Amino acid sequence: MSKNRKKRILNIAAAAALVPLLLVAAYLVWERPPEIEETHEEPEPTVMIAEPEPSPTPEPMPEGEAFETERQDGVYTVLLVGLDQMSMSTDTILVGRIDTKRHEMNFVSIPRDTLINVDWDVRKINAVYAGSAQFGGTGIDALTNHVRRIVGFVPDCYAVLDLNTFIEVIDLLGGVDFDVPSEISYFFDDIEMRLYVHVSPGFQHLDGLKSMAVVRNRIGYTGGDLARIEVQHAFLKACAEQMIRLGNIPNARKIVDLLGENLQTDLSAANIAWFMRQMLQCKSENIRFFTLPADNHILQGYSYAVMDVWAWLEMLNKYINPFETEIGYGNLNIIYWDGFRYGATVGFDGPWYYLTD
Repeated sequence: MSKNRKKRILNIAAAAALVPLLLVAAYLVWERPPEIEETHEEPEPTVMIAEPEPSPTPEPMPEGEAFETERQDGVYTVLLVGLDQMSMSTDTILVGRIDTKRHEMNFVSIPRDTLINVDWDVRKINAVYAGSAQFGGTGIDALTNHVRRIVGFVPDCYAVLDLNTFIEVIDLLGGVDFDVPSEISYFFDDIEMRLYVHVSPGFQHLDGLKSMAVVRNRIGYTGGDLARIEVQHAFLKACAEQMIRLGNIPNARKIVDLLGENLQTDLSAANIAWFMRQMLQCKSENIRFFTLPADNHILQGYSYAVMDVWAWLEMLNKYINPFETEIGYGNLNIIYWDGFRYGATVGFDGPWYYLTD
C-alpha cells in the first residue's frame, strides 16, 4: 500500500472519529438551562388563627410585594405533575430542587389528598387543576399558585406529564428493572384505551404499560396514597440508578422530542435536554425523594392529608428551598393540625369546615 493511500485512510478514520465528538459538542451548545427569576412572591399577610407557640418567624411582606433574597448558586426548582387525562386530576405532584454545583437532586411529593386553604366543598390539592381547566384556566396556573402557598415560592419551571406520554417514555428508555412489592391488577381506562394490566410481585423488567400500573396502583397498600407515593419514589429511584449506571439515556433525543411535543410545560426542548444531562452527573445516592409530612384526617366526610407544619418547614428548608434565606411559618398559606386543633398560617378560608364534634 502506498504512503498516500495510507495517509488518506488515516485521514478518513480521524474524520470519522471526530464526528461523534462534534455531535456531542453541538448537543452541549444546543442544550441550555431555563431562565429563573431572582425573587419570589409572599402570600397574603398573616392573620393568626390558632397561633402555635412559639412563632419563630417574622411577619411576611405585604401582599403583592416581592421578597428580595439571594438565590443559592446553580440551584433550580421544578414542579412535576402526573395528570390523569380522564379525570384531569393531578395524582402525582413533585417539587424538585436541582443543585448543579453539588450534583444533587431532591424531590418532595405533595400527596394528592393534601388539605388546602380554600372555601370549597372538596379541599384536596389534586382537584385544583381540573377546577381551573373547567372554568377556562390552564390548570397549571391554579396548581402552581397552590403549590406556592405550600412551599413559599413559585417553582422556576413546570412540566405536566400525562399517562400515555409516561408509557412512551419508559418504552423509549427500554423499560425499567424494578422490584414490584405486591401483585397488581390495574384497569387502565383513558381516552385511547381500556384494558386490564396484571403485574406479578418480585424483581422484573417492566415495560411502559406495566410501569404505569405500578406507579398508579393504590389497592392493597395499608397506608393508602402515602404508601403508593413510597412505591413511586422507589420506581423513580430505580429509573435514575439505571440511567446513571448506563452512563447515558437510551434514545435521549427521541425522548426530548416526545416530551417537547406532549408536555404541558414552560421548558424548551433544550432545557429538557439540559436537565437530563444534570441527572447523569449525579450519583444515585444524591437523588433523593421525600413526602410532605402529613397525617390522615376525616373532615366533612372526606379523607385528607393534613400537614405537620414544623416538620414540613424543617424538610422544606433542608431539601427544597433554593434561597439563602430560610422560609418561615409566615411565608406559607396552609392548614395544619397541631395535635389539639386545626391551625392556619393565614386566616382560615371557610372556618366552619374545621369545626369538629
